[in-house]
Amino acid sequence: MEALCNLLQLWLNPRSIINSLFKFPTINYYSSEYKTNLNQNETREGKIQLCNYLTSHSSITPRVRASLVNLMVEVHQKLRLSPETLYLTVSIFDRFLSKETVPMEEAKLVGMCAMHIASNYGVFDPLLELQELTVIWMLTYTIRDVLRMKNRILKRLELSLNVPTPHTYLFRYINIERTDHETECMIYFFSELALMQHSLIKMCPSLIAASCVHAARCRLKKYPLWTEALQGGTKYSEPQLLECTGILVEAHSQAPKSILNAVYEKYSLDKFKKVALHAPVSSTSRTAEPTRLLV
Repeated sequence: MEALCNLLQLWLNPRSIINSLFKFPTINYYSSEYKTNLNQNETREGKIQLCNYLTSHSSITPRVRASLVNLMVEVHQKLRLSPETLYLTVSIFDRFLSKETVPMEEAKLVGMCAMHIASNYGVFDPLLELQELTVIWMLTYTIRDVLRMKNRILKRLELSLNVPTPHTYLFRYINIERTDHETECMIYFFSELALMQHSLIKMCPSLIAASCVHAARCRLKKYPLWTEALQGGTKYSEPQLLECTGILVEAHSQAPKSILNAVYEKYSLDKFKKVALHAPVSSTSRTAEPTRLLV
């Protein structure tokens, strides 16, 4: 009976076949070795090369990109995929478009294929059928067209999917200070708002993650807003975060009236402590002195 149950489990979850054949090493996410490898990976695979990629696309504007990321958030929530999958989907989408120019009508196909690749990469996600995903994304492409685009993306990225995203760093940063559930929800609210902002593509994932923590502490009045522990754990001082935090604060202020409101509506739910409904932090106008956030 036990053997039969094991076979049934393998049939229901093909990923377990891979896990049974290969023993993967246990990763200590707090070890100095892991942190060193993560920093080196961010330097090597960082998003600095994506800085101005939208300027090479005549049809894919920041607005088009924002609408596609908004759709990614909606589909991700509907399918209840793991948090890592959302961030990796956006990363794959941006990295591919930084290397290749596609017409606007294919951008949605790229987004869907990026999500399918990301969900297959994550071990905690259900296996998604391409046909099902095509219907959810309301695409009219054939499965052959979808597979051709998937192969094109994987080939262009040279199968390099293990790249840092803001979520990679949030996993560590949230635990530097004692964080209650409301603060954690607020941090993730800002991190998903960050995915929508094309101006943040140029910034390192670790900086974005640290700025999300800073913005959340500003909004919830967690004093001091930036502690020595946070500075030591993130390697960022508060002045280094102000530009990114200002963009996040502005995104929060615009969210209630934006039609691209998937993130705002998601974090207005009870399960996320309705953190999106908090009044946004206001910021002073830029002067010669560093911008300060007013709580």
